[in-house]
Amino acid sequence: HLPLCDWQRIESWSTGQGVPDMNGCYDGKEFWVELKQTAAWAVQVSPQLVAWLERRARHGGRVKIAVRQKTTAGPRKGAAVDALHLLPARESRRLATEGLQNCDCLGFWSGGPARWDWEDILNLLPV
Repeated sequence: HLPLCDWQRIESWSTGQGVPDMNGCYDGKEFWVELKQTAAWAVQVSPQLVAWLERRARHGGRVKIAVRQKTTAGPRKGAAVDALHLLPARESRRLATEGLQNCDCLGFWSGGPARWDWEDILNLLPV
């Protein structure tokens, strides 16, 4: 959904523990994105990832966490959800300890990828 970016997926943990999943470059600005998915509010974030994100952000790195919250509808679950929460790196520790509902998001989009505002997302990634 973001073809204007040059993307490099980081496939191996051997590149360094805690390194985010994606490295991107758009309009001359390089950034990193950690991809997560959850069906609820809890998101598994390793201590190594928290350390990497906090360290890189302290040095001015552009790092975001993209969490897709996706559930199916059901009598006990309520309505289906397919939303994207975009968080700054500084929220990684809170995400790991308190969950998604307690984090300050840069942006939130619902309705699934076809309805998400990809231009808005693109503009927030390299900030």
